[in-house]
Amino acid sequence: MRFPRVPVAGLLAVLLALFTPGSLQAHDIGVTQTELVELEGDAYEFAARIGAGAAPRHPAPELPAHCAFTGAPAGVQTPSARLWEFSCDGRLTADDRIVLRWLRDGAMVSAEWRDGSNGRRLFGNENGAIVVVLDELQAGSRSTLDAVGRYTVLGIGHILEGIDHLLFVLGLLLIVSTPRVRVMALIQTVTAFTIAHSLTLGLATLGFVDFPSRPVEAAIALSIVFLAVEVVRGWQGRESLTHRQPWLVAFGFGLVHGLGFAGALADVGLPQAEIPIALLFFNVGVELGQLLFVAVVLAGRWLLFRLPIVWPVWTGYAPIYLIGVTGAYWLLERVGTMAAPI
Repeated sequence: MRFPRVPVAGLLAVLLALFTPGSLQAHDIGVTQTELVELEGDAYEFAARIGAGAAPRHPAPELPAHCAFTGAPAGVQTPSARLWEFSCDGRLTADDRIVLRWLRDGAMVSAEWRDGSNGRRLFGNENGAIVVVLDELQAGSRSTLDAVGRYTVLGIGHILEGIDHLLFVLGLLLIVSTPRVRVMALIQTVTAFTIAHSLTLGLATLGFVDFPSRPVEAAIALSIVFLAVEVVRGWQGRESLTHRQPWLVAFGFGLVHGLGFAGALADVGLPQAEIPIALLFFNVGVELGQLLFVAVVLAGRWLLFRLPIVWPVWTGYAPIYLIGVTGAYWLLERVGTMAAPI
């Protein structure tokens, strides 16, 4: 059996495995759906669409100075949301801010005003706070450029937090790696993965295809196990189509991974007018994050092989076995959830 010299892959696989708990269930894009509803008498309801288990990450919002809670400041938990009630000395104005110190990447806030108008906007987390600017909810998004930045950052964050997607990409790197990386094979493989998940991401987001999230998540885990097995088969000299044409496997499973991306993006509740921008630049962000990950792996590999160290044999084979075991665990976990009620 021949082993690739990839100690940096072992290090990255261990680090990724340390953060696997968040990957066991359907992908969470890190954005909380939130609703602000204006009632009679300058009263308001503010609801975060979360279950009871997510409440610690969603402390009470910080209200404008002329507002105060009328219900419990900690909020009331319903089966699907956490609800706060407050009233103000006069209506909320365009200059008011609601600050959310939530442990989330952002909040998609929908507003329903008494005059029948509404607004929806994605607010990102900056320096530990999500600042909901009422002017932007009343007037809509500030600009196309602003939306481009918001959804690009969202895509980068999602792929870098999507441990299962990263392990799949790491498996692809191991398929095309020898003591010298096959550059053209790497380019073809990554490009095929990009095209495939872009295709299904677009089709699913626009409503042309619709698959239940649980089978999709299980199939993503299966793709990791499949790659791990194929890498080991290659080491044993039993090369298959996966090794000869890795781009085909990348494309096939990329279609599945795209459905996972789409499910996460759909959970945000995109503003109708921003769907084209969100779809395009979320995908751009995913690609940038993916390329950053590939660059880190290759740079680390290049640097480690120039250190005056004789790497133990296990650094060659441990990574793929760790990837395979992790993928198998996810597969069993996700198949198990398919039998559970939604």
